Order: sequence, then structure tokens, then C-alpha cells
Amino acid sequence: MLAQRVLTAVVGIPILLGGLYLGGAAWRLLVALVILVGLWEFASMSGPGLYLDYLAVSGLSFLAVTYSGVDGTKLLLWLALQLVYYLLRASFSGMRNFGSAANLLGVFYVVVLYSFLVLVREEFGITWTLFGFLVTWATDTGAYFGGLKYGRRRLCPEISPKKSVEGALFGLVGAAVAGMIFAFFAKQALMQSAVFAVVLSICGQLGDLVESALKRERAVKDSGFILPGHGGILDRFDSLAFVFPVLYALLFLFA
Repeated sequence: MLAQRVLTAVVGIPILLGGLYLGGAAWRLLVALVILVGLWEFASMSGPGLYLDYLAVSGLSFLAVTYSGVDGTKLLLWLALQLVYYLLRASFSGMRNFGSAANLLGVFYVVVLYSFLVLVREEFGITWTLFGFLVTWATDTGAYFGGLKYGRRRLCPEISPKKSVEGALFGLVGAAVAGMIFAFFAKQALMQSAVFAVVLSICGQLGDLVESALKRERAVKDSGFILPGHGGILDRFDSLAFVFPVLYALLFLFA
């Protein structure tokens, strides 16, 4: 399993970093592909009652709003129109407005949250986008190896039995160290970068637990199989779904 994870990382990380470096259309296209695969995985994981047409139309229209420049009017119109679409779709498909509400979750969880990968890159640049990835990877690495060696107390056994308190703490330490290294090379404020890193580490670990809860509710081990050793896109990007919206907020408010 570890060998598969490493091999996938060796292939996948250069593709990710290449798109990040190029930015513009290349990064937008890469994020759009991640989102489309994520939507497919979410629909497959959710079972019957998911409307692929709603997921596709609402998801792609939100990407269009994001890529054309987000403003309050566009967002308000999108929120209203996609909700009208959902209500009509559910009403005339067996009157399942409540029972099919997972469709709304799919669009907001996958499309809206992952769109911040583009927003951070385009509004705050490659350096801070790379910071988000570095902190997430440092958290995952610290939590994995720290939990493997020292893990004793279960962090949240009803959601993810293998995660430990000790692993979570090592994840925080790894993120803080990554934040300080980033500050040194990027010539950013040391304390601010370390604090940002710890906050993002907490958010990333919470995002991981949320995705684990979604899978546990549906009794599936992985969201997909596209990434050997990791599972699906949602399995690999679960932390980033929480990290990048919070990173955007931190940069907007404090940087």
C-alpha cells in the first residue's frame, strides 16, 4: 500500500505542480478535471436519487462564475437559479425534494470548495497556493508516520478508527515546521506563516474526518479508484477542500 501511495505521488505531484506553475488555463483545466471526477465519485458513492444532469449543470455553471470573476451579483443569481433547478428536478422526479438533497451537498462540497484552488492561485499567486499544498502534505506525512509509531489514543473512532490523537499532534507539528520553512524561503513573516500553517492543518484534518464520515455513512472504503494507494479524488483532496477556502479567508483578512 505504501509503495502504491509513493508511486502515485511520484506521478501525480509533477502533474499538479506543472499545472500550478503554468497557472491560467492549464490550472483551471486541471482543477475542472479534478472537480468533474470528484462529482462522479460523489454520485457513485451516494447511490440512487442523484441527478447527474443537476450535478453537471450546477457544477459547471459555478465554475463558469468562478472563472469569469466572482462578484456578489453572479453568486446570488447562481444560488437562486441552481436551487430553482434542483427544486423543479426533484419535484417532478417523484417529489423527492428532501430525499434528494444530497445533490445540493455534492455541488457545494465538491465544486464550491474545490474552486478555491483556482481563486487562491489567481488572486494571491503561486507562492501562497504552494503554501496550502505544502502544509497539507506536511500534515498528512506527520500524522501518518507519527500515528504509525506513537499512536495510542483514538482521535475519532466512530468516524475513522485508525486516526490517533498522537498522529494529529504530529500533523500539527509537521505543518508548523513547513510553515516556518516556507516563511524563510518566501520571505514571509515567520510567526504569521506558522500560525496560518497550524490553522490550516486543523482544517485539513477536519476535512479528512468529514470525508471519512461521508464514506462511513455510505459504507464504502474509498470514494473511487483513480489514484492507486489513495483511492479516489475525494480521498486525496478531502483535506484541500477545507484548507483552501480557509487559506483564502486568512489571506483576504490578514495578508
